[in-house]
Amino acid sequence: MKRFLLILLTIGVLAGCASTDDGGTELRDAEAAALYETAKRAMDRGDWQTATTELEALQAQYPFGIYATQAQLDIIHVYYQSRDVASAVAAAERFRRINPRHSAVPYSWYMQGLALEEKNDDTLKRWVGVDTTLRDPVPRRQAFDAYTTIVNDYPDSDYADDARQRLAGLFEQSARYQLSVAQFYADRRAWVAAAQRAISIINEFAGTASVEPAMTLLESAYRKLDLNDLADGVVAARDQGSINGQADGLPEMPERYEGESIEVPPSPEATEPPQQPEVPDGDMMEM
Repeated sequence: MKRFLLILLTIGVLAGCASTDDGGTELRDAEAAALYETAKRAMDRGDWQTATTELEALQAQYPFGIYATQAQLDIIHVYYQSRDVASAVAAAERFRRINPRHSAVPYSWYMQGLALEEKNDDTLKRWVGVDTTLRDPVPRRQAFDAYTTIVNDYPDSDYADDARQRLAGLFEQSARYQLSVAQFYADRRAWVAAAQRAISIINEFAGTASVEPAMTLLESAYRKLDLNDLADGVVAARDQGSINGQADGLPEMPERYEGESIEVPPSPEATEPPQQPEVPDGDMMEM
């Protein structure tokens, strides 16, 4: 009899534990859903600070499940809208580490590229006529790598076509940056450095609008160095139109510019920011 009562008691305890676990799971899901709903409403009205707080809390308190996965995605966009580039990049990298085979991996690369591409952008700078493409080139190089990853590894994704267009734009901007560096040297009568940089532009950034002015600068540098035969050769090549070749296929950033961080004086011409594409509307994405 005692053995029978002991068995009944054990069954009751186990059933109670199971019931508690189920109830706890339901409670956790409900709390996670409430946090996400608050964050979603904040995102819908553009309240990025509240959205950040709620999404960070959701990930910290409920790191597993569908709401956690969606929060990992949404916070990339929230950081981007908040112009917190470092956090946006870190969130994109974290999402890929946790969900390496998720269908939204191309999106994470795309948002990482957007954040890096626009790091130097500033409304005030555009308003006063500062060409932000001539500032720190490192984020631009990192954005180039992010878009290249999309085109090479996810060519059928929704972001591949826009990534290709942005690569072309970044390639053009990088050529302009290098031209400004060459002019920077020329303004300081560092003619050898100016000539070397101009030659690099001609060789490495074929098809960009910076090639022709680089030829003009190279001619001037050669003449300042009393290398008139070389200067005449530059003029002949320019007149023959041999500098107008187009880069074939996907542009590749020259390795010599990787990690370069010199900044040059801004151009007096302002540029408009690229048109921003739509991003996912926050619908739930399951792993």
